[in-house]
Amino acid sequence: MRWWCLTLLLASCSAHRSSGGGAMEDANARDLRARIHEARGEAAAGSRQWSVAAASFALARASRDSLAAQWGQGQAVDRASTLRWSKRFQGSVLALAFTPDGRVLASGHYDSVVRLWDVERGELLAELKGHTAEVHAVAFSPDGRWLASAGRPGELRVWDWRQGRLHQVIAGHSDVVLGLAFSPDGMRLASGGLDKAVRVWDLETGAEPLRFEHDDNVIAVAFSPDGGRLLSTSADRSARVWDLGARREVHRLMGHGEKVEAGAFSSDGQRIMTAAGDRAVRFWDARSGQLTDVFRNSGDVSVAAIDGGFQLLVQGGWDGRVQLVDGQEGHGGALLERMDAHHAAVMSVALSPDGRTFASGGMDGVLDVWRRPEVPAQVLLRGPGVWVEALAFSQDRELLAGGEDGWRRWRITEGGALRQEEGGAESAVSLAVSPDRERVGVGTLKGRALVLDARSGRVLLELPGGSGSVRAVAFSPDGTMVAVAGGADIQLWSVPDGRPVGLLQGHTDKVWALAFDSTGRRLASGGKDQTVRTWDVERRQPLLRLDMGEPVRAVVFTPSEPHLVTAGMRQPVRVWDVTEGRLLKTLGEKAVGVLALAVSPDGRFLASSGMEPEVKVWGLPSGEPLGTLTGQQGFVAALAFSPDGALLVSAASDRTLQVNRFDSIAHPAPAGAGIDDLLRRYGLAWDEARFRLTSAAGSD
Repeated sequence: MRWWCLTLLLASCSAHRSSGGGAMEDANARDLRARIHEARGEAAAGSRQWSVAAASFALARASRDSLAAQWGQGQAVDRASTLRWSKRFQGSVLALAFTPDGRVLASGHYDSVVRLWDVERGELLAELKGHTAEVHAVAFSPDGRWLASAGRPGELRVWDWRQGRLHQVIAGHSDVVLGLAFSPDGMRLASGGLDKAVRVWDLETGAEPLRFEHDDNVIAVAFSPDGGRLLSTSADRSARVWDLGARREVHRLMGHGEKVEAGAFSSDGQRIMTAAGDRAVRFWDARSGQLTDVFRNSGDVSVAAIDGGFQLLVQGGWDGRVQLVDGQEGHGGALLERMDAHHAAVMSVALSPDGRTFASGGMDGVLDVWRRPEVPAQVLLRGPGVWVEALAFSQDRELLAGGEDGWRRWRITEGGALRQEEGGAESAVSLAVSPDRERVGVGTLKGRALVLDARSGRVLLELPGGSGSVRAVAFSPDGTMVAVAGGADIQLWSVPDGRPVGLLQGHTDKVWALAFDSTGRRLASGGKDQTVRTWDVERRQPLLRLDMGEPVRAVVFTPSEPHLVTAGMRQPVRVWDVTEGRLLKTLGEKAVGVLALAVSPDGRFLASSGMEPEVKVWGLPSGEPLGTLTGQQGFVAALAFSPDGALLVSAASDRTLQVNRFDSIAHPAPAGAGIDDLLRRYGLAWDEARFRLTSAAGSD
């Protein structure tokens, strides 16, 4: 990897400095250190090792605080899970389960002890002793009263865990028990193990009313939400669904090429998940038993757990990695995060009912409890009937989205979720918000522009836009004027009285983009006639004409300097000095097919999107490429920054909106500050002697 070459250069600089080199060598060494850390951070981010990426970019910034390192650290911090606490034991951590309220974690160990932990504080609450060999399975009853545990030689124990008292011992299995599950009513307990049997127990009597057989070891069991069916997974490469009332097998779920390590019903009972050693996670229709989706993993799967809504999948691997995978339909099992948490096989994972806290236990004797970020880095919203063509923020957390079927208003909650509110049925193919956030300009397909009250949505003005659909509207910085383009001409209207105050003519074909500069004295326009024009707004006169060679889809001014950014379908993003009409720079020669541009409120970032399923972000004024935001499919037609710069929203042709956190990038932590705290947060340590990150315990 390229950081090894940089490391050798760093060693050379260090040797030269020690032999009498001066300040130049010191500067070179710092620069090389930063480049090594940045390269490591980029590699870690590419493999979704967000904690390693966050630490690497923080270390890079301590040597050289580049915009690229700020971007990398901000992106990683927003996505990295934090290590809440960690414990180390002699022997494997074989089983894990959270209480229904998520406050207590039970762990089963090779040393035959069941331990109970306060999830928030990491304190040991109790040790339950009585098993004569290793504990392979633990499960809490739905009301949280009972804890079941089992392992070798095959007996099941039910504990009143709050009292630390053994309540019941159930004998029946002739070999190790690997799977346990309580029924939803808490009256039955299912178990499965190396004797190839699935057994269902009546907890009141201790009787075994039901027994089913696999062709090989049974690994996991799970009840359906209504308690009428039982899912079991096995080393015979199948998962089976049993009808408990009819006492028979109703589905045999085949297709995995290795033993099926885990299985679960969704909380609505409609879907089933199975995960196997063949690196595949399969989803099934619970009623028909038909396969509905398959996720392919980049690593081996030894254990897995999923939340009831099938949103988040936690996987452990034989190589020690813990992975978080997007479990939502249509996301293809996208890898959200990877942590090389263990130095031997992961033997157990569990996901808390809160959907954010998860635990992993390994053959290395380590028990880790992690927590996902409270506010997700990205929120994908599905639901608009047609794809969104225009976006604008009316307030910091109030988003407007427009399309051919009308416009919608969305409230963004503290947790990053979006809540739809009332909008309007009038088509909205372009949107603009006045600087005081009191008015909204809407361009319609019917050749009209509407000025709305931002709070109520009430129409204040109806303005004729021209001969065709109004694809561009823009408010002047003082809010007293709105520019409307419905054809080749640009009409200027007074706000709030709706008087026509000017007509700008010169384009020979439809105008697709409008933007005022920060003074309000200059307006830029671009369109189908392959030109960008700037106008003196006060005198209603043309200033510049820039021949672009291809149609122009987007124009935007940078706030701090009189620079204009332009883009289109078959042209790169370009930055111009609009006083002289001089091209200053081209941002990525291959960044063509652009449909939308957005500049952050502080003028430090430019976002572009178009025919590729991603958003590119650039630093201003340097034009340095910083990174991309992915997660949507098809082309990305619209972008908008929130007024405070904390969010960037994108709209794609797959009829989704994606809210991206941007605050950590826009307002990074001071360079070099809090690195030790950050490393502890992720269970990492910096080994200066070997110039590498290690686990906090000191292992690689």
